[in-house]
Amino acid sequence: MPVSISATELANYASRYPCLRCAWIKMHVKDLPYQSFPAIFSTIDSFTKNSIKAYFDTHKKLPDWLSDLGEIHSFIKPPGWRKFFRIDDNTEVSVRGEADAIFKLNDGAYHIADYKTSKYNPERTYALDSYEVQLNAYAWIAELAGFSPVNKLSLIFMEPDNSRESVENVNSFSSQGLNLGFVARIVPVKRHPENLIPPLLEKVRAVYEMKTPPAPRGRCRECRNLDNLIVRIATGID
Repeated sequence: MPVSISATELANYASRYPCLRCAWIKMHVKDLPYQSFPAIFSTIDSFTKNSIKAYFDTHKKLPDWLSDLGEIHSFIKPPGWRKFFRIDDNTEVSVRGEADAIFKLNDGAYHIADYKTSKYNPERTYALDSYEVQLNAYAWIAELAGFSPVNKLSLIFMEPDNSRESVENVNSFSSQGLNLGFVARIVPVKRHPENLIPPLLEKVRAVYEMKTPPAPRGRCRECRNLDNLIVRIATGID
């Protein structure tokens, strides 16, 4: 039976110690009340994508601070997740997603990038490993969706500029409020979907076939939240 999972969800299976109970619940129950994503980040990401595309449409090139992405031939509108998916022949798991940016390079290859509204921290290995899976999943999908070959992957961190110099700058104020600036940092990501994605899809299939949720990973915060929620509902605690 086909199983569908997003590229973001697939990244959860890449952790050295993934909580398979959380993965099972996510697959069968979907989001829980405390797992909502703050809308402000989606708004900033949308602003970033639209602004960069508008700049490219006007100037036929990317801003100078994105020049490290390479010689860009054209800006491809990323397909929505309903069209951007791939079914693995071995596990019958369907991986779907929507890349933030797909650039066609002058040599005919493609470069997929993902925008992150946060500061880059090389010590946050868990998050970086997840992003690596997400981008490689996009590459794995793209090469069967007409965007081949995908030779480059990048994370583009849009880091809020809250330096003292920026805060005290007169341009930080406008007639309607405050202007928060962002500084772009490009982080290349290793491209290896052929080796990275198939083993994760086997984990997804194994979790899907479990009739009951597996034991939680020790010290899993999400499991504690769920257990507390169940106790509160059962006992009627406000």
